[in-house]
Amino acid sequence: MQVYGHRGAAGEAPENTIAGCLHAIERGARHVEIDLRLSADDQLIVIHDKTLTRTTGKWGKPSRYKASELATMDARADGTPWPRKKNCGIPTLDALLKATDKIKRYQLEVKPDSKAVLKRIAWNLADRFETAEAARKVVVTSSNYFLHKYLADIAPHLKRGLVITRPGSFSNLDELGCDYCSMHWSACNPFTVKQLKKHDIHISVWTVNDAQIIRNLHRIKVDSVITDYPSMAVPLVAALER
Repeated sequence: MQVYGHRGAAGEAPENTIAGCLHAIERGARHVEIDLRLSADDQLIVIHDKTLTRTTGKWGKPSRYKASELATMDARADGTPWPRKKNCGIPTLDALLKATDKIKRYQLEVKPDSKAVLKRIAWNLADRFETAEAARKVVVTSSNYFLHKYLADIAPHLKRGLVITRPGSFSNLDELGCDYCSMHWSACNPFTVKQLKKHDIHISVWTVNDAQIIRNLHRIKVDSVITDYPSMAVPLVAALER
């Protein structure tokens, strides 16, 4: 079972930052889940919220700033205190990928937005990962059906994952041609896992911060867990795999 650091290592370091992802790597994680939005100059940036307030204390939407401006901000306003400002800005996806080459797989979650913005994000992804080889380390996840269908048309080589919160959404995986199912841990049970395994779907469960739940998910053979605490989850899963 793989361990994905949620937003890098959101419970231990500044979320969706290079510093946070490097911390996850130092703690043994080789998989991370991060969030994507678009800057004012059409670059893919790594941030979860629609606004800057929670993570930086600044006013406004990240989409109103250029990527170079976002990179100079300080995204330590929320979460666990972190002593150093270095690598704590809002990075571009390219900058984060370059700094974290030890990562084996990235889940890139595209947050919901207008169709116009989602089209621009899709084209950015298609341009950045032009071939199956270029895209071998990424899977694009989203709860948005339009994005999935659009990406399937313009970049069929990109692996994709449907983010779901309710079991009733499972039937849409085949229709959308998804390779991953990213589900909340409360929606995951042995029957669900068995059904998805029949369709060769990678089952990734979020956000799992309880050791006993991780043990239960390992027992029913989910493929990966997404956690805020890789320092806890990585050694736990390693012990369970022995």
